[in-house]
Amino acid sequence: MTESMRTVCHGCRQVTQYRDDAGNVRPMVLPGNGTVWVDRAPGGMVEEPCPVCGDSDDPGWLPGFVPPV
Repeated sequence: MTESMRTVCHGCRQVTQYRDDAGNVRPMVLPGNGTVWVDRAPGGMVEEPCPVCGDSDDPGWLPGFVPPV
């Protein structure tokens, strides 16, 4: 059985930080939900499907493995 590799979509991904066991603060990439916030007018943010993965069967993810940055 071949395991399918995938990576988070860089269009709607989120980035946070975590503290590892040694006390170092490191970035952690979280998958998105297939939507992005777009500024359509001053003070008028709207949520729209991600242009990269929003219409896929698995929003927030893309096929193929890309090592985390």
